[in-house]
Amino acid sequence: MTAAKTRAVEQYGKLIVCLALMLMMALSHASAQSVEEHFRGKEIRLLIGSSAGGGYDTFARTIAQHWGKHIPGNPIFVPQNLPGPMSLPVANRIFSNSPNDGLTIGAVNPQIASDAILHPDRARFDARKFVWIGSALRETQLMIANADAPVVTFADAFSRELILGGSGGASDTFPTATNAILGTKFKIVAGYKGTREAHLAMQRGEVQGIGGITWASVKATMGEPLAAKKIVVVAQYGLNKHPDLPDVPHVLSFTKTEDQRAALLLPLATQEFGRPYIAPPDLPPAIAQALRTSFWATMHDPEFLADAKARGLDIDPASGEEIQRLVEQLYNTPAAVVERMRAVYSQAGQ
Repeated sequence: MTAAKTRAVEQYGKLIVCLALMLMMALSHASAQSVEEHFRGKEIRLLIGSSAGGGYDTFARTIAQHWGKHIPGNPIFVPQNLPGPMSLPVANRIFSNSPNDGLTIGAVNPQIASDAILHPDRARFDARKFVWIGSALRETQLMIANADAPVVTFADAFSRELILGGSGGASDTFPTATNAILGTKFKIVAGYKGTREAHLAMQRGEVQGIGGITWASVKATMGEPLAAKKIVVVAQYGLNKHPDLPDVPHVLSFTKTEDQRAALLLPLATQEFGRPYIAPPDLPPAIAQALRTSFWATMHDPEFLADAKARGLDIDPASGEEIQRLVEQLYNTPAAVVERMRAVYSQAGQ
């Protein structure tokens, strides 16, 4: 090949590359325009899988006030409470009955992921197929009790009964798991709509504590009785001890075998994405990416962070991509462990 032909081939190759880059930029611009047009003038319904006034509700409504400005087209968020055990009414609706247009989002209990593995009869979805948008907080769940309760530290629960108000999710499943795996003596009175109602029941003397509530929720909604030492923190369930709670007993430290630890990890691992937001399966990729990107931007918005701080809300976000990987890992839990925990919850009527 002559030098002239070689130069011609090189120039032609450069031209093709330039044209490809221009096409990609044009498509990207068109995609951004279409996303903006899709959301402009629209409302996004935010289904909150808990009762009004609790920690999940406070988080969701605070985020909703800031999220829309980071989405192309600036849609308006309309929060709506749809409480139910483990946020299953929201998760089931979003999986099966919500259009895949990004205009319906769920603020859900993270345990919908493990519940879909353990109870496919009631969790009528494959949690891997949701679009996991992101989470506002990596959680540490706590057990709390009235200061005059017979159990005020986790070690007491091996010899004394503590009556707990259950509202679905961790408040039911965590103490049930420790009863079966470790031999504690918690009694769960189930059926409260949310942790707010369970806390009111503590104040009325109907129950003595709550078996699973996040540290963020305690600080946001129970700061005064905690400071006044009317309630105490009995135990923490996180994968690691929370730095704010160095002296609170760590439930995982009470396990004596690898089997016990593996069984407890199935319900506990979801705390790594403790305040998640989901969208229906099969969202158009540009819409899914816009929701994830805008959520992440909201989590780093100075105005949002100032608002969250003023409300006593801790922010420690996880990305949608990270959550998606963690959910996939949960689905790889050994079958024997899944069957054991399924039997535990079935015997407890959960």
